[in-house]
Amino acid sequence: MIYRAVGKYNVRELTKFIENAPSEQYLSVFVGAASRQQKVNLTIRDAYDLKTKINNNLQLGGVVIPERHTNNSPEHLRVFDKIASGCKFFVSQGVYNLDASKNFLSDYYYYGKEHKIELAPIIFTLTPCGSLKTLQFMHWLGISIPKWLENDLRNSDDILSKSIELSKNIWLDLKNFADAKNIPIGRNIESVSIRKEEIDASIELLKLTE
Repeated sequence: MIYRAVGKYNVRELTKFIENAPSEQYLSVFVGAASRQQKVNLTIRDAYDLKTKINNNLQLGGVVIPERHTNNSPEHLRVFDKIASGCKFFVSQGVYNLDASKNFLSDYYYYGKEHKIELAPIIFTLTPCGSLKTLQFMHWLGISIPKWLENDLRNSDDILSKSIELSKNIWLDLKNFADAKNIPIGRNIESVSIRKEEIDASIELLKLTE
């Protein structure tokens, strides 16, 4: 899966990537600007249009941020807009806020049902946390961590094992919620740290959520 922050490319550069990306091998995720103030060469809409014109067979995904849903921001409508633009799947950032993810899934499901729109798969990212330094970095990345959960991590005798347990339970809860409504979801497990212990923990989490 290849992520492209499209704003830093010009038309020629992104066109070259789209033309040369083997559709049968690559899944691509286009990422837009981090904020409206960020200066970009191409907007996410420009990138979607280029992909449609040049290589419509390229399997394109988008980013979904369920936490935005908690601020009365309709993330599910953003997702459906991206589906209309050709996105076939969506990947979240690290999930620690279960309520935000379930709130998003609920609105996503009922809006799709009401408007008879097929739901694209939502891939939730699970990220082990093995130290207070990693926890601080996750905050910097914009990962939403409820206060009660952060307190549990900070006060745990083994923060890594605790985060694995929490992430496993979050996944099982999300899967049960989605399965009851036939919402297609999946999991992406990654480490945001280069520490061997946390990389190994991501592999352990993968096995625990099979």
